[in-house]
Amino acid sequence: MARGHRGFAAVWSRQTAHESEAFQKLRKQVASGATGRVLEVGVGVGSNWRFLPDGVDYVGIDPDEYMLERARERANKETLHLTLEAFDVQALPFEDESFDSVITTLTFCSVPDAAKGLAEVRRVLKPGGEFRFWEHVRSENHLYARLQSLAKPLTRLTAGGCEHNRDTLSAIRKAGFDVGPVERTRAMGMPMICGAARKPE
Repeated sequence: MARGHRGFAAVWSRQTAHESEAFQKLRKQVASGATGRVLEVGVGVGSNWRFLPDGVDYVGIDPDEYMLERARERANKETLHLTLEAFDVQALPFEDESFDSVITTLTFCSVPDAAKGLAEVRRVLKPGGEFRFWEHVRSENHLYARLQSLAKPLTRLTAGGCEHNRDTLSAIRKAGFDVGPVERTRAMGMPMICGAARKPE
């Protein structure tokens, strides 16, 4: 039996096919800066591929097999030769220090143990390697943050386990990354961050 969220994968596929220019800009900021051997955590339906630089050695993972099914269909349709695997970021089957870049977009809001996932990202990155991200985060406005917490049961149910009220930026710092400048933005009223963090050499 496949693991994942069939309905959300279908909704996400339609939604990302009609994304705003603002969303596409954020995807480009994350993906276009990747170099060398690249791991994408939470490949979804392949929405970031068009922004990857030429010549990177790409591996995409997603534990949701319905998402991966759609990603593989897209790769075949676009004649893209990519490595796509149903792996979980909380237990990556890759050797230590085996990637130059790790990218992720709107993913760590749904990783059950984000700290464990971030520790794995740090483990597989080479010293000096870069973790590039775009993520939902908890609002800095206490009232809005409270509303996010109240809405969490609904977002978990309807959006593939999404908990959009996490303090993901603090979690990245606690995982041992050196965080660079971070852009704070909003989309559909939801606070988000976009930036990059480096594994110390």
